Amino acid sequence: MKLFKSLMFFFVGSVTLSSCLNLKEAPTKEAIKQDNTALENMSIPNDWVFKEMDSTQKMEMDWVKEWETENIDTLIREAYKYNADVQIASSRIEQANLGLRLAESRMKPQVGIGASAAYLPAQNAAGPSYGIVNASWEMDLWGKLRYGNKAAETMIYSAEYAQKKLKQVLAASIARAYYTSVYITEQKKLIKEAIETTESMSEFNQVRLKVGMAKESDVLQMDAQIAKYKETLVILDQVEQDTKRAIELLMGRYPKGELAVEEELMMLSSNIPAELPLSMLENRPEIMISQYAVAQAFYSKEVAEASRWPSVKLNTSFGGVNQALQNMWHLSNPILTVGAGLTTPIFTGGAIKTNIAIQNEQQKQAVLYYAKSYLNALSEVETSLNGVAAVEGRFEQSNVALEKLQRTYELSEKQYQVGNENMFTLLQKQLQLIDESTNQLNLKYEKISQRINLYMALGGDYL
Repeated sequence: MKLFKSLMFFFVGSVTLSSCLNLKEAPTKEAIKQDNTALENMSIPNDWVFKEMDSTQKMEMDWVKEWETENIDTLIREAYKYNADVQIASSRIEQANLGLRLAESRMKPQVGIGASAAYLPAQNAAGPSYGIVNASWEMDLWGKLRYGNKAAETMIYSAEYAQKKLKQVLAASIARAYYTSVYITEQKKLIKEAIETTESMSEFNQVRLKVGMAKESDVLQMDAQIAKYKETLVILDQVEQDTKRAIELLMGRYPKGELAVEEELMMLSSNIPAELPLSMLENRPEIMISQYAVAQAFYSKEVAEASRWPSVKLNTSFGGVNQALQNMWHLSNPILTVGAGLTTPIFTGGAIKTNIAIQNEQQKQAVLYYAKSYLNALSEVETSLNGVAAVEGRFEQSNVALEKLQRTYELSEKQYQVGNENMFTLLQKQLQLIDESTNQLNLKYEKISQRINLYMALGGDYL
């Protein structure tokens, strides 16, 4: 009993001593930004920061994902489930979790059991036999193991945000490809309308040619234009099939190119707020990944620092020895040992000091990467906002131009029918109208693309 009390006192004392050290916490994002030399030259505009708002107020964010229709959302959910890259990212998260469990296991006692038996042929008898249970536990006096656990924990968060970023890219890629397919569908409609109009003009020219009011070259030019339109349709069909195959591939399907899409591009109706809070960028996956990289580098440096100090390991064993193994468990001669081992580095050829220096540099590098990701985020948002504003202005002017060209073509067509306008002029007016209609369709598509870009720049589903 006295021995048992001594062992318990020694064990409790060791645990208490190993838990006395308060671990340092990794720098916060505020500290990283404040001490980051790469951010010293950055000045945040006032229009990035919202005024004080009541806690009951909630910022309306429907405009961020107005482009995500029910059809697109269905495709995205299927991609999240079957896309190979998403599954690989999930596997990385699981590996990170297992890595943390492995790191935590080093803080627990290690227990093993051993036994041996022998037979002596000359004596025709059993030889010495033994059985023993060993237990050892490394005391984490300097926080080396606990810092290692924290470093492993940051890898889990990084893996989770990496998967989140992957899902955002996947969602945006599907949406862009989907709207590209819809855009091509509308383009084909315009081309088919142009073919019908040109064929009507060609038939009219055939009649005029018979009565001597038109030239054969006029008919040939019309027919040549029809052939060019039909060639464009073949090209658009190919691009449409390739685009649909790309979507199906992202969803983990066999790429048949048979995906059904809507007939027309949606018209975005929501307005973007004039001012945006800088805090919207704080949860961007790239920024969070770089922030956790700083934390991991910090904890790895602390592990390297702790390697300078002695490591203490407690050992105990319990067992017995007997001539016959089957009698060993009666413990007629039990063995109990309790001990401790201390290992301290004395001369390592500068290895520990060099490793600490390497970890310091890696932490500096991680801090600079954080600054880079932060500046890139600001640049992407500003570029996206500028793109949204520019395409809105262009779309407004395109509406005016399209209205004028439509009226011009109608007047020229009437003049051509009464013989006051030649075919070449009318054909030019028709091409101008088609070009502007295509341009407006392009701008309609670009408005959606710019909104998707802004969604990505702001960090996607950050709410």
